[in-house]
Amino acid sequence: MAKKTHYLNNPNLPAVGSMFEYTPEMVKEMQKCANDVLYFAENYFYIINLDEGKQKIKLHKYQKKAIKLMKENRFSILLFARQSGKSTISTILCLWQAIFNENQNILIVANKESTAKQIFKRIRVAYEGLPNWLKSPTETYGKESLELENGSQIGISTTTGTAARGSSCNLLMIDEADWIDPGMLNEFWASVYPIISSSKKSKIVMCSTPRDTSGLFYKIYAGAVKDENNWAHMKVTWDQVPGRDEKWKKETMSSMSDPTAFDREFACSFNESGESSIDIDLFERMKMHCTKPEILVDGDHYSIWEVPQADHLYVAGVDISEGINQDASCIQILDITDLREIKQVACYHSNSITPIEFTPKLHEILLNWGKPLALIERNNCGAGVVDNLRKDYNYENIVSYGASIIIRDKVRLGIISHINVKYQAIINERYWINTVKSVIIKDVRTLNELKTFNRNANGSWSAESGKHDDRVMSLIWALFILSEPMVEKYFEVIQRDDNNKPLRIKQLDYGLKYFINPTSIYSNQQNSLTQGHALPFLLGNSESNKDADDLKDDGWTFLQSGY
Repeated sequence: MAKKTHYLNNPNLPAVGSMFEYTPEMVKEMQKCANDVLYFAENYFYIINLDEGKQKIKLHKYQKKAIKLMKENRFSILLFARQSGKSTISTILCLWQAIFNENQNILIVANKESTAKQIFKRIRVAYEGLPNWLKSPTETYGKESLELENGSQIGISTTTGTAARGSSCNLLMIDEADWIDPGMLNEFWASVYPIISSSKKSKIVMCSTPRDTSGLFYKIYAGAVKDENNWAHMKVTWDQVPGRDEKWKKETMSSMSDPTAFDREFACSFNESGESSIDIDLFERMKMHCTKPEILVDGDHYSIWEVPQADHLYVAGVDISEGINQDASCIQILDITDLREIKQVACYHSNSITPIEFTPKLHEILLNWGKPLALIERNNCGAGVVDNLRKDYNYENIVSYGASIIIRDKVRLGIISHINVKYQAIINERYWINTVKSVIIKDVRTLNELKTFNRNANGSWSAESGKHDDRVMSLIWALFILSEPMVEKYFEVIQRDDNNKPLRIKQLDYGLKYFINPTSIYSNQQNSLTQGHALPFLLGNSESNKDADDLKDDGWTFLQSGY
């Protein structure tokens, strides 16, 4: 029994100067734990299981291998799938080194302060779960640091460049290293690496799920795999975790907002920094569907590949610019009647039209396609277009989504594109184009923009330098109607695919009034097929009319007949 009081009156925290009566068995156990970190973990390390509560840890084979790797090497880098227990093994090593080695300074760094605190919380739980006779008494005990009577201490830190400058460190543990801002990590690394590398015994452990190929973590890991540095390395993918099989994979992918991220999160595949949104093979296959438009209107600004059909479902995606011959205002019309074959049927694109001029143009095109749902980016000059479309033209079918949609009891119409909304929209677009390959692009210019729409080092997407993404973003907004929860708001999902995405949909009756008055195509604009005249139209019965006969002789067919 301890002869002195406990630290903070916590019976699981022996105070400095505590005295114990050790049995021969206790002494033997202490020696075994000091000599073998795996013995210590499997016999005395407790975790909190969500289903079963506090229980002694049962290490998997790969976890034992990882702990041994970290203990036996000065520099270790671990590439672990998500939910594979990498934080647990880090906790075991940190606590073991602090208890059974004197004067150890152990530093835990993570991509977020909250992550580092969560790891330290695990250490606190494990420390308190040890029998008091096994652990070194407590000198100080807080939410961000722990100091023991034997001179060892464990703390957490941010990745600022001065975080550990000038202080010694026996074990540096960097968790989710590939998700730390590259600039911050590089500065931090320049600060602490010289200190640690100057010692012959200090250790560095980097562990992370992968992000992309642009950062320090990938550089070190790739060098370790190629045996180009002195780092020991290990990779753990999802299928090495007991209980995970193809059924688990399928269920996991179906529950992910981005099923395409499974390879990164669970198969440990790095995203290529600078990668195109479509690979070359997919680009070549999609290019085979590109054709010249059936109808060109307003010069070559408005391209039409199919005429509207009253029994089809259409959606419009809209991206708006200032009209100063730089970025363009663009409208993409998609036929979403069959989600196994989503077709681009029309595209308007102009970099010279002002937002004021664009609003009536947008309204007329929407009427051509039967007043479809319109997903219009509200940001910047888009706000005026969205509001005027509703106020001046009484257009009701405007989709609203994003943060702060309702302010002072007024609805902010349109798509409010902050970073999370844009990310969700791009992930959704990549599913329909890259994963299930159900989108048919008719416009080669749209396809070329997709090819130069690249992933940046920070994980965001944009057009490469000198290129534009107006056609791509309007396409992304059009496809966004198929994302959750919008698809369930505007449609009845009749059937879902294996990834729990909509496969068959039916329009809900929200008063959207599709094709109340489908018009001929863009009747007040010049058409390349009419030598500068508007498309002809006829009042009366086209079946018995001399003017109709003359038009038919000239090769015209009527979109509507029998008035």
